[in-house]
Amino acid sequence: MAFASTLACGDRSVTVGHVGDTIRMEAGGETFDLRPVRSASGARYEAVGDSSTSFWSKGDRASVVVRGQPWPECVPERAPSLPYRATGNEPGWRLDITAHTIALLADDGRMHVEAPTPVAEPGDGFTRFRAPAAGAGLVATIFDRRCADSMTGMPYPNAVTVAVAGRMLTGCGGDPATLLQGAEWVVEDLRGAGIVDRSRVTLAFAADGRVSGHGSCNRYTASYKLTGEGLTISKAASTRMACAPALMRQERLFFDLLAQVRRFTIDASGALVLHAADGGTIAARRP
Repeated sequence: MAFASTLACGDRSVTVGHVGDTIRMEAGGETFDLRPVRSASGARYEAVGDSSTSFWSKGDRASVVVRGQPWPECVPERAPSLPYRATGNEPGWRLDITAHTIALLADDGRMHVEAPTPVAEPGDGFTRFRAPAAGAGLVATIFDRRCADSMTGMPYPNAVTVAVAGRMLTGCGGDPATLLQGAEWVVEDLRGAGIVDRSRVTLAFAADGRVSGHGSCNRYTASYKLTGEGLTISKAASTRMACAPALMRQERLFFDLLAQVRRFTIDASGALVLHAADGGTIAARRP
């Protein structure tokens, strides 16, 4: 299974990803399946059959306890995971960084610069790769801030610049899926009309291409697909409980919007906005 995200906890790391209604956590050389438990804030999970092991996510930070031993606070890893890809437009270019090589392709293939992957240089809000041995010299800088593709609007985890042969190329990098995956999203608004008081509508994007959560009354699951152009979500399958009419109407609206999603954005406040084909939106935020 591919996991959603890796967090740095002091000098250790933990990898977590959704598996249906649970999450799977790799920590300290062990793998744990955890189920959600009630918490005053954030999203908290405990290992099945072992309440002394837990993962508690609060925004982009998390607390991890393994067999009763608390770990240092966990934060997103600064260094990008390899392999890593960044792209840009006007002129079009592509940068690929693997464990062995760093390679730039630009100008419709007329420029190709390749060198052994240099040691990553962490900075204040960025990671830099310098490859002075490359034929044209290459310095790639990956910034710890989101970026939107200049042509499609697709959000990416990182803004990226590449200095090469006296030029500065700008673009975006990383996997857009990582912006969706990880901690659960709690829906705050449907079509600009808010949601029913004290109702709960959620989205959890798993690395295996499934999205699941609570629709207002019923649990649901669907599949999602990311392309270079946008995001699509299949028709949801759900349980068949009956609830108050207002909740059932809200759930139908949510499922209808979900099946129409064509793209997503992350606004300046960190909220996820899913954009439907008819102009409607679903706005959600992580606790």
